[in-house]
Order: sequence, then structure tokens, then C-alpha cells
Amino acid sequence: MSDTIVFMSAYETTKYSKSKLSFKQKPDLDTLLDKHNLTYMLMDDKLISSKGTLKLSAKCDYIQQNTAFSFEPIKKKHTLDDFDEIIERTGFCIKLLHAQSVLADSLYFKIDPVIFSVNRTLIITFEVIDFETGSTLKKDDVFGKKGNYNLLTINGYQYFGQESTTPSNDKISEIIYNNVSSFFSEIIGEKFVPEDYSFIHNTLVLSNEINDVSDYFCNLIGTRELPSPLENISTTETYQYYPQDGASVITNYNPDDVDIPLYNGIILEAIKLTIYLSQIINLEITKDMNEVIRNDLYLENLFFAPHVPIETHNLLSYIYNTNSFQHHKEATKLKVSYMAAENESKRSRNGVLLNVLLYILDIVFQW
Repeated sequence: MSDTIVFMSAYETTKYSKSKLSFKQKPDLDTLLDKHNLTYMLMDDKLISSKGTLKLSAKCDYIQQNTAFSFEPIKKKHTLDDFDEIIERTGFCIKLLHAQSVLADSLYFKIDPVIFSVNRTLIITFEVIDFETGSTLKKDDVFGKKGNYNLLTINGYQYFGQESTTPSNDKISEIIYNNVSSFFSEIIGEKFVPEDYSFIHNTLVLSNEINDVSDYFCNLIGTRELPSPLENISTTETYQYYPQDGASVITNYNPDDVDIPLYNGIILEAIKLTIYLSQIINLEITKDMNEVIRNDLYLENLFFAPHVPIETHNLLSYIYNTNSFQHHKEATKLKVSYMAAENESKRSRNGVLLNVLLYILDIVFQW
């Protein structure tokens, strides 16, 4: 029985620089897709590839919790047979779209399943596969920092279909982030270039061979005790779902029907990552007090989102009660208090200077 290990990272660009080039012609989209080794992208209901564009239609049945998808070529000269290879590669996107429709409230979570993002946060997911054997990692292969491929740097990488290897000393998620950022920068003619970013990592483990979930978590994240109490947030008997800071474990699922727990897990982990990263950026990077307050209010309102199913609500409740969320919440309050005091001090100084200036003017006019 094979395990499934999904390494996940959330990246958000926090600073852009304006390009020094006054004008640069935008290349064709199909050229950009090929250049950045992207098979397709989804814009609204259009799936765009280097071979052409398909219209994607979805019909959701919320009672049966299934979604029917269909494709139709935009141009009449194309047939669906022209897109067989592209359609075969849309499995990840389609399954995420279904999980999104079931678990996420679009008022709070704007999810793009192709360039996988939640609101403004880019979500990077990947598996590690042994190139020689074709086997994926096992649950015991990812313990601690040495087994966390989110943290390990590589010597180089090579895309399928290419003969040469590109030397690199980056992490896998950094390579993907830089590639996607460069793609979007070129789409707008490189008018703005990403300059800085914040990120957070996570590991999602699916395995039916975990006897003691608490003990496994400690080995996985390299701690002696869990950061937060162990809690199964699943609302179904078909699998158990245990989240923690930096990792989550799904177990006791049907190995012949792994898609439901897997893609539900990816969507929920993406929401978890987005919330934690938003807190970090708001606390450590955002400089405008009004923006800090607005962001904090958004996060608070998020936990009262009315249109989410019980499993998503369970996750949000779990996140809200974690030590890390509460610590960041208190730190943000202190930050707002400090910024308010600093603004008041500036106003007081300005008031004193204005009074001195008025006094001097009064003396001048008396003369």
C-alpha cells in the first residue's frame, strides 16, 4: 500500500520594482507557455494552451458532491481530438476545482487551480519521485529537516523533453515560484518585476500505516511534543484528517478512492497556509496602520464565514485556536498600539511646531 507525500509552499510577492525598460513588446501567450514549460493556464472559463483554447464548463451537484466537466474548442477549426494530450493533463486542475466548489467559500477564498493560488498567494505543490524506480517517497522518508524537500537545495534541474541540466542551488519551491513570477511578469511586458517575497512551508502525508499519529507528527516535524492538541477535523467516516502547524496527516482512508481525501486535503492545507502567511506579512512587513487593521479584520471575519461546510469550519476553528495564530494575533495588536502611539507622537510634535510657528508669526505681525 503506497503512501502519498505532498510538499506544499505558499509564496506571496511583497515588493515589486518598476522595470527600467520604457517599453517591451509582449510575446505571444503560447510562446510564453512553452518558454516557461507550462502546459496550460485557466482564465475564467477558458483553458489556454500552446495548441489553442478550450471553453471549460462545470456543473456541480452539491447533494451528490460531484462535478461534471466538459470541454469545447473555441475555434471551429479545432476538434477535441486536437487537445487529447492537454485534456489528459488537466486531472489535477479538475479535481482541485471540484474540491474548491465543495470546501471553499468564493467570497473569502479566490482559488485558481492551475497557477494554483488562493487570493494573492501562490500555492506550490509537488511530489518527489525516484527517477530510476518511479517510486514515490514513503511516510518514514520525510522525517525532520533532512527529509523535508521544501527545505533542501538542489544541484540542478531538467525539464522533461530537454537534454541539458540547469545548475541551481535553490529549493524546489523557489525554482517554481521564480518561473511562475517570471511568466506573469512577461505577460504584462515586464513593466513590474517581483523583488521580494514571503513564504511558508507545509507537508501533507497520506498513509494508512501510521499507528500513533502523535508520535509520527513529532518525528515528521522534528519536535518532542506537538505544537497544538491533536484533533481529527474530518466529518466523514471515510478518512481521518489531523492538521498541525507545518504539516498534516490523513489516514484510515480507502486506498482505492484516495482522490477525495487527497484533493480535499490540498485545498484545506492551501487555506491554512494562506491564513498563516497573511498573518506573518501583516505583522512583519505591512507598514501602513490602516492596512494592518483592515487585514486583521479580514482574518477575524474569515473565521465566521457562513457558507463553508463543516470540515472547512473545523479547520478554521482549529487554526484560530492554535498557539501560533494567537501569538501572531497578540503581536499584531501590539504593533497597532505602537503605530497608533507613534502617530499620536508625530501629531503632538506637529502641533507644537505649528503653535511655535503661529507664535512667531504673531510677533512678526505685531512689529
